[in-house]
Amino acid sequence: MGRTTSATTKRCTDIVSNPERMTVEIVSLVTDVKGCQPMDLEPLSNVTDPDALENLIRETAAGEFEIGFDYEGGRLSISSDGTIEFDLSVDRST
Repeated sequence: MGRTTSATTKRCTDIVSNPERMTVEIVSLVTDVKGCQPMDLEPLSNVTDPDALENLIRETAAGEFEIGFDYEGGRLSISSDGTIEFDLSVDRST
């Protein structure tokens, strides 16, 4: 068949002022892109420390950062401006 690529970006400026929402926003974005339910996802805590991500946002509110990690077959990126991006690439050639 070939390669299908899907990228979705969600800007969540409320995570800058409310870092506790970040996990909810990540799950929402990934389930939207993958077309699945939250219970179908691997727990986020299996691939990163959600508390550490929240602390990073809280402690660098005046600074800039971008962090990324692999999750659910894609690449998840979080920026200090509140942008959460999930790039999902699926190779269907096998």
